[in-house]
Amino acid sequence: MTPLFNPDRLLSTDSAGPVARRLPPVQFARLATAVCEAADAERLVKTENGRTMPYPMLPSLVQLTGDAERHLARHVPLVVSAWRKVLLAHRTDARVRNFLAVPAVLREWVDAAPIGEYRVDFCRFDLVGGDVETARVVEFNANCPGGVLFTSAYAALWRDVPPVRDVLEEWGAARTPLDDRHWFPEFLRTAVGPECADGPFGIFHKTGGNVLELDRMTDLLAETGHSAVCVDPGLEDWLARDLRAGYLKYGVQPVLADIARWSAFLDRVSSGKLRIANPLAGRWIGDNKLCLALLSDPRFAGMFTGDEREAIERLIPYSRKVGDGVEPAELLADRAGWVVKGPYDTRGNSVYVGSEQDEDRWRAVVRRAAGDGWLAQRAVPAYRRYWQGTPCYQDLSIVLLHGAWAGYTSRISEALRVNVAQGGGRQVVLGHRDTDWGGR
Repeated sequence: MTPLFNPDRLLSTDSAGPVARRLPPVQFARLATAVCEAADAERLVKTENGRTMPYPMLPSLVQLTGDAERHLARHVPLVVSAWRKVLLAHRTDARVRNFLAVPAVLREWVDAAPIGEYRVDFCRFDLVGGDVETARVVEFNANCPGGVLFTSAYAALWRDVPPVRDVLEEWGAARTPLDDRHWFPEFLRTAVGPECADGPFGIFHKTGGNVLELDRMTDLLAETGHSAVCVDPGLEDWLARDLRAGYLKYGVQPVLADIARWSAFLDRVSSGKLRIANPLAGRWIGDNKLCLALLSDPRFAGMFTGDEREAIERLIPYSRKVGDGVEPAELLADRAGWVVKGPYDTRGNSVYVGSEQDEDRWRAVVRRAAGDGWLAQRAVPAYRRYWQGTPCYQDLSIVLLHGAWAGYTSRISEALRVNVAQGGGRQVVLGHRDTDWGGR
């Protein structure tokens, strides 16, 4: 089997491998201390519930194997192409609309959007598994760039360390769009268009909500000459400001709870007076986990080309909509073989791994999944590794900007549902400069 991560291309305080003999753990730990000090100076911190602490970035860098990256470079763009077809089909295809069942309070605004807003400007494809043969993309995340912002900042700090930079050059590690310090402001300017890119930006978020990356966003915008303000879309005090562009940092579940307060914000977005990256139509369709079931379900195979179907087979796990593609009895009969998810779950809040549930709990989960039309996926064998002597799991995120590959990040956690919000940390992941992603 071809592994995703190259054990011989690893720099880490936790490594005893061949590279560590050149930069042994004690020396690498000293370098890590310097990087952490630089990160503090950069304000690379997270703030949750009023508490500020260092962002959980692990002192570790790893490169993908060349074969694994070529596998991803061949198939990921085709999955993106198929996914885009799903977004556009929602406008006119009743089967797609009925299957995805976007909540009515969102669908009203999705349907009002012009065709150009059926797109996703920023996205992560979250992949589970440790080798090419079994690894699969289990989620599309069209929402929060926080982990990517911090990972790219730490990667830049590591490249500023001469001994590390020398090793990365020896490896032929790729430079990516995320290596540009100001990739986020540039991404935002491109997404909203030149006519809106010179004014102040609004970072729209829930008052009292997760503010993980907000300071980083506003700092980077300020460095590029843009004023930026963090505002609640449901509080109309921002209307007096000349905000013509911005970013909506708001998970779909909070949106569903708060959207009744958003009339002014929604009117301004739908009229084109306020442009946001990841427009409402693209995000609220693309963030729906049932997109994975639609891609996988043979009833929709005719929407895609032969190459797209092959890529879906190689990268998307067997996924179905509960009650409309897989029956509850099948899930109950093989609890360990399935994972069930709410269509608009975030931070793992409604991800239920069958092997972790007792029989009664699983029966209740399946009953709710059938009633509400949730996603069921065949469980993918997770990549297992040790971190500081503790058994952990690791995933891989493929970062896309404007539909094109832009880099990677990874999470390592003791929990099977690998999620930094629930513990764990991030690792810098590197590609190869000679990998052809088409257009890089």
